Amino acid sequence: MGRIDELKAELIQAVLDSEEYREYKRLEAEVSKNADLKRAIDEFRRRNFEIQNISQLEAQYADMRNQGLAKSYFSAELCLCRLVQDVCVSLVDAVDFDVDFLNESGR
Repeated sequence: MGRIDELKAELIQAVLDSEEYREYKRLEAEVSKNADLKRAIDEFRRRNFEIQNISQLEAQYADMRNQGLAKSYFSAELCLCRLVQDVCVSLVDAVDFDVDFLNESGR
């Protein structure tokens, strides 16, 4: 196991042991008892996620994104983001964080 994998495992355990995670899971169980509230919360979370990911920037900055140095920078940034995303996915999978609100079928 590489150093990043070891650190991911340590981070996952630290989150699982945290007061914040225990409180989240306690409140998640409470919310789950009220189907209407759960639906409303999930709709809010879904809409909030969509708003934060508006893709209008793609068209607005297309010319700049295709310049040599900028293109190289964004490529390196994408590689780093994928690494961070892998850490986040591992963490979310390990802590049983409810992201079903992101699925249209999760309604």
